[in-house]
Amino acid sequence: MIVCVCAGVSERALRAHIADGATTVKQIERRCGAGGGCGACRPLIRECLRECRAEACVAAELTRAEAPELATA
Repeated sequence: MIVCVCAGVSERALRAHIADGATTVKQIERRCGAGGGCGACRPLIRECLRECRAEACVAAELTRAEAPELATA
């Protein structure tokens, strides 16, 4: 799915930038241009950032539950 029509950025590309460390709409804009045109995609970018944070939290919890010795290292 295309998230930003102005910059031609897909959800897959957006998630890749988030996985690479982008944590704000401004950082996404600097990396790929999404959110810097008309701004209509900014709510979608924020939603994707929230979803990725939630997924990362769940993954971290699962890691701690599966290997508690790694959580204290």
